[in-house]
Parts: sequence; structure tokens; C-alpha cells
Amino acid sequence: MDVLEGGMMHRDPSLGELGRRLDDLRSSMQRLISQDVFIAEQRVGERRFSSIERDLEELRRKLEIEIKELETKLDARERERGSNWRQSFYAGVLPTAIFLVSMFVQVWLSLNGGS
Repeated sequence: MDVLEGGMMHRDPSLGELGRRLDDLRSSMQRLISQDVFIAEQRVGERRFSSIERDLEELRRKLEIEIKELETKLDARERERGSNWRQSFYAGVLPTAIFLVSMFVQVWLSLNGGS
């Protein structure tokens, strides 16, 4: 139905047009609702990501501590190896060398002293 208001013709929408507009409103609402769901899911994802970041940071700190402990243990083993080598030298090689030198001196003295 055409209605004349203030010199302009105003037209009421038909039933088909109203149905189309309702469908548009429904689809708009579905998109809006899906956006709300999307935002909620995005927030959940961000929380999970933050949690994973915290866990990774904690693991990194733990690994740093463990690496430092391992380095300390390796340094202690290296020092121990060095002291073991020195102990072996002083306990075994040095006395053997002194014994051999003293035997050589005795043989030399007996050979040179007897003439």
C-alpha cells in the first residue's frame, strides 16, 4: 500500500520482504552468536597458550639448573681424575723410578768401585 507522507511516497513492505528481512536478522544473529563462541574459544586458547608458556619457562629454568649441576659434577670428576693420576704417579711410578735409579747406582758403584 502506498501512503503519501510529506510529499514522499512511503511503501509498506510485503510479507515476502518481511520474511526475507527476518531471515537476514536470523543469519545476523547466528553470526553474532558464533562470534561470541569464537571469542570465548579464542580466550580459552589464549589461556592454554599462556599456561604452556609458563610451563615452558619453568622447564627452561629446571634445565638450566640441571645443566649447571651436571657441569659442576663434570668439573669435580675432572679434578678427581687429575688427583687420581697424580696419586698413581706418586704411589707407583715415582717409587719404581727411584728403585731403578738406586739399583743402577749400586751396579755402577760395584763395577767402578771394584777396579
